[in-house]
This record gives sequence, C-alpha cells and structure tokens, in this order.
Amino acid sequence: MNSSITKLGNDFFRTFTDKTLLFLLEYGWDIEYGGLFETLDSQGKNGPEDFRRVMVHARQLFVFSRWTRITRDKTFERMAAKIFEYLTANFWDADYEGWYSKVTLDGKPLDPTKDLYAHAFVLFGLVHYAEYIKKNEAEPWIQKTITLLQERFSRSDGSYKEQMDRYFSDVTFNQRSQNPHMHLLEAALALSNRNESCQYNSLVASLLKLFDDKFLDRRKLIIHEHLDKNFYPDRKIGHIIEPGHHYEWAWLLKWTADTLDQPNLKDLGARILSQSLEFGWDFEFDGVFDQINATDVSILKSSKRLWPILELIKALCAYPDGRNLVYLNNCLETVLGYYLNETGTWIEHYTQDWQALSDKMPVSSAYHLGMACLELEKFNDS
Repeated sequence: MNSSITKLGNDFFRTFTDKTLLFLLEYGWDIEYGGLFETLDSQGKNGPEDFRRVMVHARQLFVFSRWTRITRDKTFERMAAKIFEYLTANFWDADYEGWYSKVTLDGKPLDPTKDLYAHAFVLFGLVHYAEYIKKNEAEPWIQKTITLLQERFSRSDGSYKEQMDRYFSDVTFNQRSQNPHMHLLEAALALSNRNESCQYNSLVASLLKLFDDKFLDRRKLIIHEHLDKNFYPDRKIGHIIEPGHHYEWAWLLKWTADTLDQPNLKDLGARILSQSLEFGWDFEFDGVFDQINATDVSILKSSKRLWPILELIKALCAYPDGRNLVYLNNCLETVLGYYLNETGTWIEHYTQDWQALSDKMPVSSAYHLGMACLELEKFNDS
C-alpha cells in the first residue's frame, strides 16, 4: 500500500510542480494590467472577471514562495516577488489601513471591505515570502497585519470580526463563522513555527480554545460553520456543515498539537477525521460531498469540488493508520483520475457521478493543490 501511495504522491507532486505551476506562470499573470487573473480555462484563457482579489494574490504568494525553496527556480522567485509588489502596492489601504478585498484592473478600490478570511491569507502568504525569499521586505507588512488583527478585528468574546467596511465598522456583528477563524489559526501556526521565541503561541492557543468551546460539538464530533453572535447555529444556514473543513481542522489539530506540545489534540483530530469520513466520503462513487446536514448527517449537496478531497489528503497524511492508508490511496487515484490532468490543468467541480460542472479553474485552488503536495512529501519522507 505504501509503495502505491508513494508512486501516486510523486506523480501528483511532479504534475503540480512541472505542469500546473508552469501553466500558471505562463497564463496566470495579466501582462496588460498587472495582477493575477481570477480564473482560467484549460487553454489558458482568462475568465470575464474585471477585478483583482486580494485572497488570490495572497494564496499565490504562498505557493510561489514555497516552491522557490523547493525547486530553487528563479522563475518562481521572480513570480513571487511580482505578486508581493502588486499586493502591497494595490491592496493596502494607505488612508485607513487594512487590505482591500478587491480592486479594479487599474488598482483602484472596488470592494474596500476589510475581510478576516482575506487578512488571514495575506498574513499566511507574507510569512512564507519572508521565510523563503525576502524577510526584510515582508516583515513590516507582517507586523502591520498582525497589529491590525489584534487591534481592529478582535472581539472580547474571543472571536474576530469577519467583515468590516473601509472605516472598520463591523458589518457582520451578528454572525460567527468558523472558516475565517480556521485560516487565522493556520496563519498563526505559520507565524509560531518560524519564531523561536514562541511569542505567537498564545494566539494559537486562544483560537484553539474558540474552536473547542464554540465551533466544535464534541458529542457529535461535528464542526459548525455558521453561528449567531451568541454562538448558536444560525436559524437559516446553521444546519450546513462541510466535510472538507472537518478534514482541514483534523490536519490543523495535528499541527497545533506539535506546536503547543499537546498530544491529546492528535487524538481529537483523529476522531474528527474518522467520524467525518463516515458522512463525508461517497462510498458509491468515491470523492467527498460538498455539504452535509448537521441535524442527521444526510447529504445536502452531493456535488464534489476539488478542495475538499485535497484537504482529506492532508488529514490522512497526518494520521497514517491502516484504514486511513486505504483512503489515502483511493483519494490519490481519484484526484489523478478525475481532477488533475496530465497537462497540469484541473477540473474544479463535479456532480456526484463525475459529470464536470465547470470548465473554469479558479487559480486560488493552487493553494489547496500545493498544500496537499507538501503533506504528501512529508508522508513519503516519514
């Protein structure tokens, strides 16, 4: 089983590195206006979007920074530097601080919302750019973003404001969503792991506490997506849960356990993974369902986006016991058989029985592809 996983993992890694990233280098950058396209098709034609999104640039900054270290390829380094320059020149609000969510093609504010999810990814991207390429250039932006998160986004209940207008008025005061907090934890772990003084461990611990106290139902081992300001499931959409986020949290709990030296978190992560495989995996056609009903764990959306199965690959690599190895082999066969083409392009979304739903590739999916590759490399090296 391990030899099969190793071969499939190596095929995945090589395709992503040698084909996907080169495809994004050739077609992903807008040579007329600058910045990264939002979507591409399999021929490299960009989508109709007439804006630039900060989250896309932050995720690509991570990918090309990390692969600069892996490959020592100067082309990747130049791309990362170009993204960093565009990000800091166009998305930072010089008047009121914070990162715009979207700008026009010529770099003017289009959506000046200050979004927690986007800020978490900007921080994540900047940390990797600092670690692998240019620390001195990135460090001031890292500190600005951390200060902003602490002073403008944080709430007294331990959560963070999810969206604010340009002037930092909270426009989501009645909601608490796990997804942006999950990615803030991911950024905090990246910060903590590069800093020998462990000064960011308290941020990691506080976000873990928020997860354990509010978002996780320990009895059912399900993770709530949408809560109200009192941390009760939202009346309209509180029943929706996503298997992909359960896998992502399982993986994060392993990383958090290693960072904080709390081995009990690994057991919690393993149990969340095991439980969510039961309701998230499609035992008829393979793959991961998009949405499940938290009330009775019935299927809400049987379609299958790319990212959830990539998050499952990460989690299975973190908990490589016997049954999980079978799932891991199956996941890799599914990704290479349906999602990731030999050309490095990919199919983003399918029906349950594997009918493609879109010919557009969100370039932000390179983050999920890259993260899965990194965990497979760790697995193969272990």
